[in-house]
Amino acid sequence: MRIRHFTCALLGVVTIWSTDCLAAHPDYAYRTTVQLAGGKTLTCGVNEPLPIGDVPAALTRREQTQADVLATQRLRVLSGPESGYPSPYTAPTIICSSAG
Repeated sequence: MRIRHFTCALLGVVTIWSTDCLAAHPDYAYRTTVQLAGGKTLTCGVNEPLPIGDVPAALTRREQTQADVLATQRLRVLSGPESGYPSPYTAPTIICSSAG
């Protein structure tokens, strides 16, 4: 009887653990808020799309470069000094919209 209860409990834990692992979001895909030197505040999606309804911001080349650098700070820390190219860490897709 104890073995059956233990087995049921163990199966429950394994099921929850495997579900959590499947739902885990990769660390290279995230949204972040950045503030440019000119004062603009943007919400940037790094390796993930913007929420439905958000329109990409019209940025100058300089503003886009600033936004890309600021938005990818986390990736540079995560990937470390050596990371294969291309990968989501070394060749990310960045889309920014004006923060509401």
